[in-house]
Amino acid sequence: MTFWDFCAPFYDFAEKVNGRAYDDMLKTVRGIVPQGASVLEAAAGTGSISCAVADKAQSILCTDISDNMLKIARRKTAKLANVAVAKRSIYELGEPDNSFDVVVAGQILHLVDNPKKAAAELRRVAKKMVILPLAMTKNLRGFSKFTLGVYRLFGFDPKLEFTSEEYAAFLPTIGFDGCEFTQIAGRMPMVVAVWRKNEK
Repeated sequence: MTFWDFCAPFYDFAEKVNGRAYDDMLKTVRGIVPQGASVLEAAAGTGSISCAVADKAQSILCTDISDNMLKIARRKTAKLANVAVAKRSIYELGEPDNSFDVVVAGQILHLVDNPKKAAAELRRVAKKMVILPLAMTKNLRGFSKFTLGVYRLFGFDPKLEFTSEEYAAFLPTIGFDGCEFTQIAGRMPMVVAVWRKNEK
């Protein structure tokens, strides 16, 4: 069993620890997704972003590599007729080039072994934009630092950690140049980056 399979039952609770920041991230992403868009969510976890944008999207493919995460995502999206759930690797999404108006990959680029390869796959299947929300876990203090320490005890092991400035500097190094950024305050600050393909 992987760490993500193990933590799937607690994943939504863990995200809610960041409370308002996480909710504001969902609202921000929902505001960016165009009405009637086709959407792919990569590394979706339990599908919270897919749920948040379902009423705006024409269709959504919600993907993750963890079977236990996908079980919860299927439960959460069961009544959403425009959402399909599938097991896919962020490195091999299994869809043709330019298949989706919007590709969303939240809370993932700091976790994968090869973010450049993942980024290339996200850009490949995106027709118009890639949205990249991420919590900033570097230089935290107080309760936020303690919470992150608890996550680490259970196996949370990010390959990279960022401040918002470092995240903005990192994205061009993996091919996401010219991103727009929305800063979200919170116990763990978040950044929503948007890369637009049709302007490249």
